[in-house]
Amino acid sequence: MTENKRLLIAEDDAAIVKLEQTLLASAGYDFDAAGTVAEAVTALKSRTYHAVPLDAGLPDESGFALGERIRRDPEPGHPNVIFLTARADAASTREGFSVGGVFYLTKPFSKAKLLDVVMAVTEMG
Repeated sequence: MTENKRLLIAEDDAAIVKLEQTLLASAGYDFDAAGTVAEAVTALKSRTYHAVPLDAGLPDESGFALGERIRRDPEPGHPNVIFLTARADAASTREGFSVGGVFYLTKPFSKAKLLDVVMAVTEMG
């Protein structure tokens, strides 16, 4: 059930943002988008999100650093982080999980896989 599930897409590649928005909207999700860590932090302070599909390579700061900030947030109900990144090496995958990512999906990814992951992660609570 996607009703009232809001995501924050943290991605700087406009084509990938468009793909995620189209796919998630068709599945009934609400979402906002941020192209930088600074924009994502502002959005996270102003609204509650169920999950954050997060690129590890944002232009102003590492997506891993943002994942760590989300994990350390003392407020209850912080969102689950799904890393969506081109960084496919084992060290990056470990880092993604160590900073609080609940899933690590490498680019390119299939639309079906992304939707399956988002559905599973948003149902985690």
